[in-house]
Amino acid sequence: MNTERPIGRVRRMWMSVTGWDDTESYTLRGAGPQGSGDEVVRAGGSSLLTRVILMIVGCTLLVGLIAMGVSSVLVGRQQREALTHRATLVGTLQASAMGQAVWEFDTRAVEGMIRGLLAEDAAVRSVKVWAASGGRGGHGEPLVALERPAGRAELTTVERQIVMSGNNGERTMVGLLRMTYSLEEAESATMTALAPMAGLVFFSLLAVIGMISILLNRLVLAPLARLTRSAGAIAAGDYRVRLRNTRADEIGQLTVAFNHMAETVHDYTERLEQRVAERTEELRQSNDQLAVVNRQVMDSIQYASLLQSAILPDEREMARHLDGVCVLWRPRDVVGGDFHIFRALEDGRFLIGVADCSGHGVPGAFMTMTVSAILDHVLSETPDSDPATILGGLNRMVRAALARGRDNPRFDNGLDIGLCLVRPDKGDLLFAGGRIGLHVVDPAGGSVGEVKGDAQSLGYRRSDSGHRFTTHRVELAPGRSFYLTTDGFLDQAGGTRGFGFGNRRFTAMLLEHDAIPMTERRAAFAQALAEHQGERAQRDDITLVGFTVSPAAAPAATPVLAAASAPGAPSSNPVHP
Repeated sequence: MNTERPIGRVRRMWMSVTGWDDTESYTLRGAGPQGSGDEVVRAGGSSLLTRVILMIVGCTLLVGLIAMGVSSVLVGRQQREALTHRATLVGTLQASAMGQAVWEFDTRAVEGMIRGLLAEDAAVRSVKVWAASGGRGGHGEPLVALERPAGRAELTTVERQIVMSGNNGERTMVGLLRMTYSLEEAESATMTALAPMAGLVFFSLLAVIGMISILLNRLVLAPLARLTRSAGAIAAGDYRVRLRNTRADEIGQLTVAFNHMAETVHDYTERLEQRVAERTEELRQSNDQLAVVNRQVMDSIQYASLLQSAILPDEREMARHLDGVCVLWRPRDVVGGDFHIFRALEDGRFLIGVADCSGHGVPGAFMTMTVSAILDHVLSETPDSDPATILGGLNRMVRAALARGRDNPRFDNGLDIGLCLVRPDKGDLLFAGGRIGLHVVDPAGGSVGEVKGDAQSLGYRRSDSGHRFTTHRVELAPGRSFYLTTDGFLDQAGGTRGFGFGNRRFTAMLLEHDAIPMTERRAAFAQALAEHQGERAQRDDITLVGFTVSPAAAPAATPVLAAASAPGAPSSNPVHP
């Protein structure tokens, strides 16, 4: 048997009565709600309806209880008054009937009357009769007294005089009748009278609750539920939800406000999506342009790196003049401001050195090109190739070449340099430096000494153009190694606390690797620097040049370095031009 259609008809009938018609709750402009399942917030009115019904039931029960209480008091009072009135009538009739028997003191007759009364009227609890003679009058021993258990109900007492009428019509009091009535009958009658009223109130409450529930659900809760479901659809991302509205009350105004809000959100969303799409396209085009520019810049920088590498000495050419050489050149960027120098001269002599120009990256590379060109010019005008004279001329010409930028207080450029003239024919080398020293490793003494350069940079605004650099003479000896380095190596931060590499660690590194061939020391020095640097970024351009050279003829044994005043400090002979 197919029960789908009857069930569907019952469901539609219930929805039409209660207002829960989900199919007409909202309309969509487009393909329908995008949210489904748990994505759309579904809110029924059962919770709110339950609370409202409980409030209505509570209030109605309170009113019903008050009404029942008032009715109970009123009906109880009426029943008591009716019982009291009946007791009064019965007392009057009994007093009239007992007159002759009491006058004659016929206790048997009086007792019979009383027993008949007790048998006929269940509300009577006690009957007492006093005779008027003897001055008793209800204050002495009663003539007849009959009682039965009073129970827990309240009692009421009725007293009537027993009188006789004479032949002449004169009424004479012959006794007193006192009857005690129980109000239990009145209470029972009250409950019996209130039972239909309680039933009526109960069924009235059910009818009122049902009507209020249906009306409240249809007029308030169902529209609120539709608003809630529509708000859930908007929260799920479907901004095309619109509620139908045929009402002009507060719910209708709320529906109009909701539709306006949904329309505004939909418009803003479409505009926002359009703007996001436009901005995304603009960003994509900008990124493409930046990528092109960046590629061009990087290509230019890579080509600049080739140009800068072209001015650097060829290590193979250096190796032909030296017993051993290692060069560690590591610019911070693709190009940098450090470069090393090697110039072959007559009689087997040559110049070797390192220079640290101001700036990094492209500005530093421009400085290296400028300084290299100026250095070539100075060498062409310095026949004797004395390092101090070369540094003096280089200082003056760099200052002159950069003089046009001196008006700008932010423009101040120069360099630090260490330069050696190696003379194998004389068994020595001449060194002059501007803030760069010469480290000498003597394997015989197991020490590292440093020949310090002058505390004077070249080319800067603060540099003294008339400064005369000092030339230091150091003898060449078999196994002795010489090192020139820029401050980028010594100042590189690393370790757990971010301290620089430092002179002490640098000296220990030179001694540790002095026994290995010079060609292998470059990798060892790079490894030591990498272990110290860790994950920290490179701070400056790094250049390290190490070399060994033997004298052309064995000179006389004059231990120049042995005359050092302290261990690790090399001795040198200053030679002033």
